[in-house]
Amino acid sequence: MNMKTIEKNKQTVRKHLFIVFTLLVGGFLFFQSCDSDKILDENLYTFQDKMMGQFLTDSADFSEFARLLDTTNVMGLLNTYGTYTCFAPNNEAMKKYYTLHNKSSLSDFTLDTLKLIAYDHIINGDEVLYSNFVNGILPQTSMSDRYISISFGATGNAIVNKTSNIIENNVMVHNGVLHLIDEVLNPVREGIVEVLAADQKFTLFYEALIATGLADSLLRTKDDTYNPEEFDYLIDVPREANQWFYQEIPLARKFGYTIFVESNETLASYGITDLESMKAKAAEIYDLVYPADANITDTYNRKNSLNRFIAYHLVNKQLGYSKLIDAYDTGHMVKNVDMYEYLEPMCPNTLIEIKKERLSGETNLINFLREKGSVIRITANRDNPAGNGVYHEIDGLLVYSQDVEAEHSTKRLRFDSASFFPELINNNMRGRGVTSPGPGPNLQFKLPRNYIDRLYTSEQTVVSYLTADARYQNYQGDEIFLGATSGNLYDFSIVTPPIPAGTYEVRFGYLTNGKRGVAQLYFDNIPAGVPLNLNNYATDVAIGYETPGTVQADLEGFENDKMMRNRGYMKGPAAMVSMNCAWSCGQPNSRYSPAALRRILGTYVFEKAENHLFTVKGLSGGEFMFDYLEFVPTNVLESEDIY
Repeated sequence: MNMKTIEKNKQTVRKHLFIVFTLLVGGFLFFQSCDSDKILDENLYTFQDKMMGQFLTDSADFSEFARLLDTTNVMGLLNTYGTYTCFAPNNEAMKKYYTLHNKSSLSDFTLDTLKLIAYDHIINGDEVLYSNFVNGILPQTSMSDRYISISFGATGNAIVNKTSNIIENNVMVHNGVLHLIDEVLNPVREGIVEVLAADQKFTLFYEALIATGLADSLLRTKDDTYNPEEFDYLIDVPREANQWFYQEIPLARKFGYTIFVESNETLASYGITDLESMKAKAAEIYDLVYPADANITDTYNRKNSLNRFIAYHLVNKQLGYSKLIDAYDTGHMVKNVDMYEYLEPMCPNTLIEIKKERLSGETNLINFLREKGSVIRITANRDNPAGNGVYHEIDGLLVYSQDVEAEHSTKRLRFDSASFFPELINNNMRGRGVTSPGPGPNLQFKLPRNYIDRLYTSEQTVVSYLTADARYQNYQGDEIFLGATSGNLYDFSIVTPPIPAGTYEVRFGYLTNGKRGVAQLYFDNIPAGVPLNLNNYATDVAIGYETPGTVQADLEGFENDKMMRNRGYMKGPAAMVSMNCAWSCGQPNSRYSPAALRRILGTYVFEKAENHLFTVKGLSGGEFMFDYLEFVPTNVLESEDIY
């Protein structure tokens, strides 16, 4: 926990009286929809005009937890102004914890252990109400830097970290909210390899993980050389400035992993009962995709079929169930249009597709094949936590087969700019929800140079990640935002995810306004047409945009689409919309907005599946925003939809 952040929070005075009054008046109907009537204690809003620490001190049922807070000096923090969420275990829970650890009282634990226990139960800087709970991992981390998961029992009762029942929720105090629980939280701290090794459902997959040496790719936890205090100079607008946005430096540079894993039982249904039969199945699939590598028998070789099979299950992002796609389904996304997210696994030059299907309401459909109708689903055994990752059980064999390769190479691939960078998800920046549904303050992260592995910048370039904001008209609501130090020009390159072999039209999605300058775009080091003026709205004569429905002879705007394409531009996709029209608007979707544009970079032939380089060089002062990239096979251009 960065102590500077704690001190800033201490200076922020939070007033809850008005909020609580509003909730008391309107909360009954709202919370019926959340099944919160099934929580054991029906008194969902017990308002106390006290600090959190004082409330715990005065509550006889929480005297043990209060004593722990006193012993570790954490009580002083909870008696200060700021914003806190506390999952408070009652006395019975504390005594049960002592027994489980062969202790008789708090005094039998070391001070460091007690402080860690205290931090496990507190979120600093956020008020997480019951209505904010998701069925999965919360976006906010505890003071011990651990994620907290929420699930719901058969009767609708909320369960924390799969073990602790919430016996009373939303106890409002002057500086935050408490949720009272019946078991001490004890988050997993072992690495993901150790945790998976102990799970008897997945022993065969674990054996192959070791046999391929890929377990060594899942060991990193944190970059110990990173010190956020060295980059405080990047902050121009702190939270206490009370502007429409505020800036923060990432507090850490953590690494994280996700494993999609088949159980022994599921593998057996495919004829895989031991390591040798797994090797045979992997060769059967991957030798067809990579025939030149069919004779590689060394399982440590990244081109070996078993190595590819296991590596395709591993992703270098810590993705809880909700962070696979649901967390990015903000109000900016049109809700009758299917949504897609693409992951880059450790199997070189491959993709995993995650689909959210609107008609059925299903989410996290993995590698859906349109022609066959086949799909991989995540089972109820998901969000299994580790100190540096999470694993999900899947119900079928996850492979990069010829069918999957064909699926990915014959459809439009759209990547949100933030999806390129594991650092944004592993350090809790991406997927935090819409930070300002208000309008209110938008959280913007200033990213130190070299913080992002696949982002190369000049020393003069300043990079920010802007979290989702209701006023932005952006795909998934967020954006990468770039500028330069005073008197200089930005210059940066981004490594894209791997794209399958084929011929593609490549497009750059952005939002224009009058504060942005002129830049030259490059793709794989080749200039992509003439310089782009990001100040020009689509109505500029050089672009020629006409709002759909305004020209009688072209009400759908399709003829205008053709004219714009001839000039190298396209309207924004109909899959997104602005939530709040404060700055730019386009209803019912972004095709109706002259600020939302796509620039066609050109047509490119990719001889093989691989990563590519997108480069931007500023030619004048001003801002640059990067929203998304699209890769569209040229053979589907004629049939491409407007979404």
